[in-house]
Amino acid sequence: MRQGTFFWLGLALLISSIGQAQEHVINLTQGTNIAVSLSPDKSFLVIDLTGQLWRLPLSGGTAIPLTPPTSIARNPRFSRDGKMIVYQREENLQWDLWIADLEEGTQHQLTKTEHNETDPDFSVNGNWVVFSSSLIDQSNIWRINIFTKELEQLTNDSGIASFPAVSERDEIVYVKANQKNWSLNLLQEGISTELFSTQHPLRGPSWRPGGGVIVFNEQPSPDQSHLTMLLLDTELILKPLTQGEDVFGFRSGWISPSEFIYAADGGIWKRQLAGTVRDSIPFVASVPVYNRAHSQHNLTLESSKLSPENSENYAIQVDRLFDGIQKKYRRYVDIHVTGERIIAVVPRGTQPLPDTVIDAKDYTLIPGLIDLHAHPPDISSERAGRAWLAYGVTTVRELVTDWDQWNESIERRTVWSNKSTPGPKLLLTAPVSTDSKTTLTGVVQEANVFQFYRGHPEQFAPKTISLVEKRGLPIFSESLFPSARYGINGIEHLGGLHDSSYSLELSATNKAYQDVLSMLTDSQTFLTPALVAFGGFHRLASNDRSWSRDPAYLLIFSADERAKWQSSIDTNMSLDNLQTVIADLVKAGGHIGTGSNAPEVPYGLGLHAELALLAEAGLSNDQILRFATAESAAALGLNQDLGTIEPGKLADFVFLSGNPLVRIQDSLTIESIVKNGVWIDREMLLKTP
Repeated sequence: MRQGTFFWLGLALLISSIGQAQEHVINLTQGTNIAVSLSPDKSFLVIDLTGQLWRLPLSGGTAIPLTPPTSIARNPRFSRDGKMIVYQREENLQWDLWIADLEEGTQHQLTKTEHNETDPDFSVNGNWVVFSSSLIDQSNIWRINIFTKELEQLTNDSGIASFPAVSERDEIVYVKANQKNWSLNLLQEGISTELFSTQHPLRGPSWRPGGGVIVFNEQPSPDQSHLTMLLLDTELILKPLTQGEDVFGFRSGWISPSEFIYAADGGIWKRQLAGTVRDSIPFVASVPVYNRAHSQHNLTLESSKLSPENSENYAIQVDRLFDGIQKKYRRYVDIHVTGERIIAVVPRGTQPLPDTVIDAKDYTLIPGLIDLHAHPPDISSERAGRAWLAYGVTTVRELVTDWDQWNESIERRTVWSNKSTPGPKLLLTAPVSTDSKTTLTGVVQEANVFQFYRGHPEQFAPKTISLVEKRGLPIFSESLFPSARYGINGIEHLGGLHDSSYSLELSATNKAYQDVLSMLTDSQTFLTPALVAFGGFHRLASNDRSWSRDPAYLLIFSADERAKWQSSIDTNMSLDNLQTVIADLVKAGGHIGTGSNAPEVPYGLGLHAELALLAEAGLSNDQILRFATAESAAALGLNQDLGTIEPGKLADFVFLSGNPLVRIQDSLTIESIVKNGVWIDREMLLKTP
């Protein structure tokens, strides 16, 4: 019997497709938002660390991978006889159910519909799997026969039904969410009865052996998540089991009627039902990581697509220069520009001046700002281009997710590269392409940055990686797992922008643990947090009215647009905890780039709001300015051209009347902008043509 070993060719595929990325192995000892399942014989656990299933002795120790790294596997559950595991697997942005046969060492797909199937559990006899699905209308509880594939709908509730758990008597307890009301419901002989209701999110109920007690996860606030016990007696009795822990929202496992296991705070724990002390089940999982960040890419900024030629020759005299390299200002400096490039940065008066000299002695000069994450504008290209430049953003990476917008984005890139049409340098990322090599080749030729999209494992095929590397494109991803296995330059908005019970990067309280931090730091992958898109701009505008009264904001954008951006965003997320994650990542040596997710936030102004939110996280102003300039350029592999003010770089500057090293919001005191050596008067950008 080959129990616990599945056969997969993922590692061979992985190694053959990496190319220029450099491999090393890291040991993971914590997991973010992991689920844990206990074998019926109580000898081992299966956990879903980094989107793979791993086998682990109950006493702890070395974890062994059971599923390939190319797809995301989550939420495992044993059959009662311990011979099979059912789990949910994501492909093409859809969750399906899979069965792993532990005796045969094989696995196969159980469901294949156009809907999400999640939260599986076996029936007592093992012939059926109960799960949540939106096969008809909203999510309800269903079951499928694992042999005949017969489907049966078990509930028809209003609201969303999820997390079914089957008792020893084939009773089903599940969670129902209806707008902001949550409840635990009991399904017996086709009749659903509400057991308990609250306005707090509920997840992951489990039955104590012998019945009569249900343990479930409750989230009373965005930054709290704990376990609660429900005693099914004549009168229902509720009792909190944990306090001050970040409990992950999946089912507990039961060693005995009085002892259970659960996942919280990045670890796996044993606990007595009547106790207050938890015992750790330590683990170590070895994961290969590939480092592609900090490599130089072949994308040239000399091409007419991005940078028109400029023949001007001038010098700028400035008293405060933040060059993106040093932590403090360089004082009394002359910057010599010829064409679109900087040719010298020297102490005042040490090099002969050209005929044209710009006196900026009363100003602070910083490199042009870079926004690593924006989407196609929902306003005119002319107005969006003016807005970006008016806020000192001279380079924008635009993530195009809809093929209907692709040609428009290509045209916008061309238009903004002309001197007569204001706009930043535009770097394009194309939508996912999976249909043919011809289409993929065309995409790679037109794109400036390649993107790994969540739920599309076919992107990791060797032919795709080879095409991207031949073109010399940086690679970004919208998720850390499994993309970090293949070598990526950067990821954006950690955990996604929407509440997800199945995030691998953040817990429900917006906390991340050693697996996420180590994968980011060891792979040197740049993270674009986009804090501003997690309700951050709304918070700033609500607490400080100067954000909503910024002169450029009032002049460029309409009242309706401003109202949309300033409206309340209910993300059910703790922005404070996410800021702590960012601070911890930086302390651990991680790399940060800056992005705004515009048009979800104002073009340009949203990036400055991101800088303010990073300052709230406790990061120093010089660090933050480097994130928005030098570090973001390095994330793109374009630090030979962008991000700092030094000889050989493109002449992208922002002139400020304030002092952003003292007050980060002074990044908004913009007087003028230089893009590719061309001087742009900000007042002209604020006037409608």
